[in-house]
Amino acid sequence: MFIKILKKAHVMLIAVSFMACSTFNRPSQPSVIEIEKEEQVLYSFFVDAGEGPVLILQDTATNTYPGDSQDTINYLKEGLPDLSSQTLENFMERNAQVGTLSPDMNLGVEYILLTTEELSEITSQPNWGEVLSGTYSGAHGYTVFSRVGFNRSLDQAIIYVAQVSGPLMGSGYYYLMEKKNGEWRIMNEIMVWIS
Repeated sequence: MFIKILKKAHVMLIAVSFMACSTFNRPSQPSVIEIEKEEQVLYSFFVDAGEGPVLILQDTATNTYPGDSQDTINYLKEGLPDLSSQTLENFMERNAQVGTLSPDMNLGVEYILLTTEELSEITSQPNWGEVLSGTYSGAHGYTVFSRVGFNRSLDQAIIYVAQVSGPLMGSGYYYLMEKKNGEWRIMNEIMVWIS
């Protein structure tokens, strides 16, 4: 009888230890502050200091349209085979609605956030590239970002970036990013559009 109790206690101890270890090893959900910090690091990865300020559209975008999220998921899975389902799911959740970038981001460069209305007013003109650089001295085009999708351990990310230099001079890409030794690098990319 004593041996049966001892065996049951041993089995329970192993089960409890296994559960504790598996919970300990599973990455917890990162905080909002950690996510925002890494998101800003990734935004800064795609902006370069130039003669003038970097112009960034204040509203986020992904180049997807309502109702075609499954097409986007399929496109990303096919084009970025190393993209984890966790990262993809987070990207789709964070971009389900248009977001607004914070004017308090630390990107390491001088930047100006343009509203959609400001950009539309400028780009509606035939010579809008000249108007843009005249209005914002030294600026060369503008950049559009999505919200960044991350895995729980914040070492894989996906981001949509569009960079437009002028009329019929731009492109949009999805970038799969990987963080190694504290540094983000591009693992893979797929072009969405070019003009």
